[in-house]
Amino acid sequence: MWFLNQETGCTWEVTDQELVLRLQASGHYEQVNEPQQNETEEDETVTKAQTVKNMKRTAKAQVKEEQEQTHE
Repeated sequence: MWFLNQETGCTWEVTDQELVLRLQASGHYEQVNEPQQNETEEDETVTKAQTVKNMKRTAKAQVKEEQEQTHE
């Protein structure tokens, strides 16, 4: 599934079902159709880099949430 971050305008693919549910519940993300493939090669590189960055940020947030839950 593809999601648009309404704050940054970045669109990225999410395959983790738990994350999909969290994004659908969030007011900052909107589920969108798969982006058009007629982007330039440079744009695709930026999109892939942004996707990896978002995935890493999400993974760090998930670890932080899990740590907070274990401290409670």
